[in-house]
Amino acid sequence: MKPAAPPIGVAEDARGIVVSLPPRFWLLVSLRKLFRRMLPEPMAWTYRLPRTIGAAKRVEVWISEVELQVRAEERRRAWTASDAEWHDTPQPTPAAPIAAEPVVVTLPTEETGPSVLDLLRRLNEGATMVATIEEDGVRRYRLEPRGYLVRTTVAERAIRERLVAPGNDGLLGPDFSQTWRAPTREEVTRAEPRPTKAKGKTKAPTKRRAPPGGALHHPSTITRSV
Repeated sequence: MKPAAPPIGVAEDARGIVVSLPPRFWLLVSLRKLFRRMLPEPMAWTYRLPRTIGAAKRVEVWISEVELQVRAEERRRAWTASDAEWHDTPQPTPAAPIAAEPVVVTLPTEETGPSVLDLLRRLNEGATMVATIEEDGVRRYRLEPRGYLVRTTVAERAIRERLVAPGNDGLLGPDFSQTWRAPTREEVTRAEPRPTKAKGKTKAPTKRRAPPGGALHHPSTITRSV
């Protein structure tokens, strides 16, 4: 909602200066810091200031500071507020979320190194691997919440071989996620190889045996002269 400069009324009589404020608590606190001995009037949000030397000038300076503060707030909100919020219009209905594809993971094998297995063990114990870009531009991995540093080669091998599940919180797809976790029980079940049915034994082709007396004789088609 676009803020507006609050209307502040000021009047002066024989008893002092009367200030009427809009229903904004921060204005009351600011005015009370400036005039400690101000008293409330019967009308709501109306206060009487003691008649002191320079009181009218102090009120004038205070109103100017309030207007500057409101304009500064307008500039700040112009950068942070959305168009709908700025123009006080209802927010559009968000689009329905797209169902994410199921995470595809693989199980460790006999060739999986001990460092990667130790990483998987820590993730199964509840840790989360977080990828961050340091000030030197290098991508590093840490285990939260303890903050343990993970070797880049170990982390990237686990990611490359799909031994860990992405958090799907990156802008360029799962492979560029900022967090990585241990696979869930359902994901592990999907990754386990399904048992295959044993096929019936096939008979080996029988070899053609040569007749007794030697190898097979193939009559030649070339005519011989007698």
